Amino acid sequence: MHSKFFTKGIILSLIFSFFAFVAVRVQGQVDAAELKKLQGTWKLVSAEMDGKKVKDDQLKQAMIAYSGDKVILFTPHQHKDTIYARITKLDPSKEPGNMYWVRSDGPNAGKTMISIYKFDGPDQCHVCFDPAMTTIPNKFGADPGSGYIWHTWKRVKN
Repeated sequence: MHSKFFTKGIILSLIFSFFAFVAVRVQGQVDAAELKKLQGTWKLVSAEMDGKKVKDDQLKQAMIAYSGDKVILFTPHQHKDTIYARITKLDPSKEPGNMYWVRSDGPNAGKTMISIYKFDGPDQCHVCFDPAMTTIPNKFGADPGSGYIWHTWKRVKN
């Protein structure tokens, strides 16, 4: 009798552990519908850094490409090298939405940066972030002294 309760207890513990593990995994996943909206190549149409507009010649060179959760980013006003990253979480339930990035290389590789984002239709997206990774912006803009970078991206049509 005693071993019967023990066995049931172990089985219930295993089932509970499994569902707890699944819940934690789902919580950290990327929202598939939001990720799908990002797929493809985008060109930078406007940008501000710490209160200053980014020069047109740098805007024209900048691009970002999403393939699944992988990101390739070239923004010469921000960094001279191409940046490789992963989107580890998209949270559209926040206003504005939160996007979690983890760089694969370069400065802050392996650390999570949280940016805010919003879509203006299917082909334009705003992203704002603190490159120092000390705060999460609560609105779009790059006021002087904030250190923030604000990008507006337009989808490249094939």
